Amino acid sequence: MNLKEFREVVSSADKGKMFNYGISSPFSWRGVYEEVAFSIIPFPRTREQILVEIDKAISTPFFYGHKGGAYSYDDDTEVHFEEDRSGYSDGGYCSRRISEIEQSEMYESPEIRLVKLAFS
Repeated sequence: MNLKEFREVVSSADKGKMFNYGISSPFSWRGVYEEVAFSIIPFPRTREQILVEIDKAISTPFFYGHKGGAYSYDDDTEVHFEEDRSGYSDGGYCSRRISEIEQSEMYESPEIRLVKLAFS
């Protein structure tokens, strides 16, 4: 998902819609500094509050990588989710958050989850 797609998903909700979760301010993703990341925060936020954070990713002139370098983001920038700016979970953070939100079992990998869903 890129920033434009992320923004479109949130924008499609009614004005003033309150979501059960919000997002942090954007930060440079430690996996690939040229890509942006957010944390999912467990506090209710409105559509407009979330859009402000998404827009910061594009309007902020520079983000700095964990090991240096300055990066700018645009609509085509890939979006990732991590616990914080110092971590890189290779999808583990997303899997944990999904299982928390769905109140479902946590799986070791997406492949294990797929097999259990398809063949159970």
